[in-house]
Amino acid sequence: MDKLNGITVFVQVAESRSFVAAGRLLGISASAVGKSIARMEHKLSARLFHRNTRSINLTAEGTLFLERCRRVLNELEAAEQELCSSSQAPRGTLRISLPLQGKVLFMQLSSFMRQYPEVRLELDFTDRLVDLVEEGFDAVIRTGQLHDSRLMARKLGNCEFHL
Repeated sequence: MDKLNGITVFVQVAESRSFVAAGRLLGISASAVGKSIARMEHKLSARLFHRNTRSINLTAEGTLFLERCRRVLNELEAAEQELCSSSQAPRGTLRISLPLQGKVLFMQLSSFMRQYPEVRLELDFTDRLVDLVEEGFDAVIRTGQLHDSRLMARKLGNCEFHL
């Protein structure tokens, strides 16, 4: 995260052309901004800004670096927005393996589909033991004891069989 903070400071200084203005926008002191830029220039072994008492301008290296840094920050922002929007409403494919007698769960499955219309259910009805990872299942519904200790089980309810 330290690199990311340094990149954010660099971009803010480049855009505002002022350590004081960048610091104000970022909520840090102009001194902290200057130290961050100095650390970055030292680490990169390149001068990013031409500066004097009245102005700050990007060097050729600084201009190239700014373009890349903006792309990095834009990608990070896009990734954050994707995660935020995906956490609001589930979407995608959900692969579930059910026992052949799993048709008794149709009411619950149809209710789930109404509640989450952007989730596509892919159902596999079989009584064989499936390998979740190898076969790409997200969930398996079975009765009885859990035989594989690497898996996590949750009791959904009781089921009684009568002859």
